[in-house]
Amino acid sequence: MTAPLADDLFFLAHDDRTGKRRLNERAAGFGLAGAVLAELLLAGRITVEHGRVRVLDPRLPRCEVLGPALRDMVAEPETRVVRDWLRYLGRDAYESVARRLLGSGQLRVLKSRFPWRPDTYEPVDINAAAWPAARLAGPVARLDPVEPGDIVLAGLVIATGLDRYVFYTASPEARQYLERLIIELPAPLRVLVLETETAVGDAVLHHRM
Repeated sequence: MTAPLADDLFFLAHDDRTGKRRLNERAAGFGLAGAVLAELLLAGRITVEHGRVRVLDPRLPRCEVLGPALRDMVAEPETRVVRDWLRYLGRDAYESVARRLLGSGQLRVLKSRFPWRPDTYEPVDINAAAWPAARLAGPVARLDPVEPGDIVLAGLVIATGLDRYVFYTASPEARQYLERLIIELPAPLRVLVLETETAVGDAVLHHRM
């Protein structure tokens, strides 16, 4: 069974051995918010039309991540642009996805030795944490077919700048192949990836200023 897309991105956003985060807090939040929206989109619960998120199926999934996200979308009286939902969901997406992984036994809390530093997370199984990167990098390097969900995940990897960890050995041909796969995504998913990339870029720029 394929892991939820946001769970895979969470692992990709951390060193699989130490659990150290590879993105700043805001960029990680936007990336995971994009992954949550992608999960809802792939499940047929929402779509993106003219840059706006529209609910297709208001039935709430029995999931501590997707259920609350869709509930808030259903409660919104009018459709909102993708960027609004990335900002909104990005505030809590990191902790929300972490709780899902804790609940499934894939993460554990690493207590800080210093009271002024927050607790962090580390993977229970290092091999499982490293698997999403291997699953993406292998087929792309060989120019093999890639599962639709993994194309979206790869798009979010590039959108967040995590490609320097995941596709660092990719040849120019492999990079071109991956870019073509992302461009050929259905329009709602392609727009979601592009909006996530813009939001993360703004967050990185703000972090440097």
